[in-house]
Amino acid sequence: MGKVGICLFVFGFLIGEVRGQSEDGLVALHSGLAQCEGQDCKDISDSLASDLERLLLQPEAWEGLSARTQFMASVESADGRLKVLTWNWPHEDRTSSYAGLIAFRDAEDADVEFTRLYDPSSADRPDEQRVLKPEDWNGALYYAIVPDAVDKDVWLMLGWDDADAQVNRKVIEPIRIAAKGPRFGVPMLQSPRGMRRRHVLEYADAVQASLRYQAEAKGRDGHEQRLVFDHLAPSEPHLTGISAYYGPDMTFNAYVPQKKGAPWVLQENVAAIQTLSKDRPFVDPRSRNAPRNRR
Repeated sequence: MGKVGICLFVFGFLIGEVRGQSEDGLVALHSGLAQCEGQDCKDISDSLASDLERLLLQPEAWEGLSARTQFMASVESADGRLKVLTWNWPHEDRTSSYAGLIAFRDAEDADVEFTRLYDPSSADRPDEQRVLKPEDWNGALYYAIVPDAVDKDVWLMLGWDDADAQVNRKVIEPIRIAAKGPRFGVPMLQSPRGMRRRHVLEYADAVQASLRYQAEAKGRDGHEQRLVFDHLAPSEPHLTGISAYYGPDMTFNAYVPQKKGAPWVLQENVAAIQTLSKDRPFVDPRSRNAPRNRR
């Protein structure tokens, strides 16, 4: 049997496995993204999205989604209204395709609204100033979600993007659930360079960079709630502007929300964060990435 025939056989087997939306079936589909090729990967991804939609229409699944989707990147808002699931699959050129599903239910008795996401390639760096509809989405695996302190329909999602063979990315992606559907890129990240709709950390593939949410802490070493991340710098001054040579310089910056409803404002050189307790904030189907997937 040829390679294409094997992929079709595997895909057919996986589709059979997922009938009934069992957790094992969903795991099998997600695992299939590590061994597929070409259009077969998109077909598997679409089937994964379809079965997740059917699963989330079951009330008990909506409430217990986290326990059922630990095998993939899955986040949900503290108020239970928004759930975002994302996944990816690799290409030979070391870029990736990304896909996902947004599920939103404004009230307990409201209908669930689904939005599918797809980004065919991770090659391009996201534009920090653009508002994006779901069809223009910049793919990422989201591992944390933070509510805006003022607007109940806005959240900040923290994500990781494998990019390509030279760089990785972390991103702060604000999302608004509007009447016409989700919109990515909300002007709420204020820095000395102006207002940003998203913040992108792009750094050398061989290094690791941190981005995480910290809740407010009291005491002598306390701090406000914040989004803390590594400050990135080139390994040599003459490499300034070439992100493939950037990495953490052992200092940290943070975005902090303002008390009167102003945007989250950048604070530079904040106190160092503690060592992370987990190396992998999400599940990537590629085992080769395991050592470097860190927040």
